[in-house]
Amino acid sequence: MDALRIGPLVLPWGPLILALGYAVAAFVAGAAQRKGQGHAEPALLPLLVLALVVARAVFVAQHLANYPTMLSMLDIRDRGFATMAGWVAAVLGVAFWAWHRPALRRSLPMSAATGAAAVLTAGALLQAVQPARPPLPQLSLQRLRSGEEGSAPVGATLALARPGGEVALRSLEGKPLVLNLWATWCPPCRRELPTLVQAAQREHKVRIVLVNEGESAQRVADFLRHEKLVPPEVLLDPGSRLLSDYQSPGLPTTLFIAADGKVRRMHLGELSAATLQQGIAELGGR
Repeated sequence: MDALRIGPLVLPWGPLILALGYAVAAFVAGAAQRKGQGHAEPALLPLLVLALVVARAVFVAQHLANYPTMLSMLDIRDRGFATMAGWVAAVLGVAFWAWHRPALRRSLPMSAATGAAAVLTAGALLQAVQPARPPLPQLSLQRLRSGEEGSAPVGATLALARPGGEVALRSLEGKPLVLNLWATWCPPCRRELPTLVQAAQREHKVRIVLVNEGESAQRVADFLRHEKLVPPEVLLDPGSRLLSDYQSPGLPTTLFIAADGKVRRMHLGELSAATLQQGIAELGGR
């Protein structure tokens, strides 16, 4: 599972692991202080902030065209961070701080290194206990079509005309695929949907398919018409089978699937144009 679910609350593991690493580093810093090795704890939070800011800034710089406003650059809900840049910033920050504060030349590197080890170890253990993500299941889903369930034809105002009938998910293999699991009642799904639709209309090397979870065809068609969205492909999963098969704790969930049908990455939560392009690039789409 890519997140911890506590009732209705879904928490990504990344921030939780960072909090654990910080707690371990603070504990070691406190123990070092009691031994007279300097008070390193006040430096730990600024160093963590430095690492996160640098990681975010480098990621934004790498995808600058996808962040048109300062507000979008600061919106970290897409979890777009350049991890290696953050680690480098943390190491340089520790070295600089310890050089300027001789009293911390032992306690600060020791506590920071212990916290970093805790983060890396927890991340590795989490990866080890993650269940293997299955390939595309032997499942057929209904394709959304115009005029479904007696609604006014979608194509009357939007070009959402797709042939009806079922689509076997296994038939989507052979080309890199992005499956976005969403619902009309989900606010982050609604926010990211225009980005996915635009990408689906322009991408040629990657197929982007929107899979609605648990809703009727008429509700989905009416929502898309109201929002003036024209996705090339929309499938309906009324029983939310894909959410269950991939053990996703919530929506939106985006699956980045290689041409052989294996899931290479699962993104839980809202995507930005930058994190979408990052996932597509990992599939070889760009």
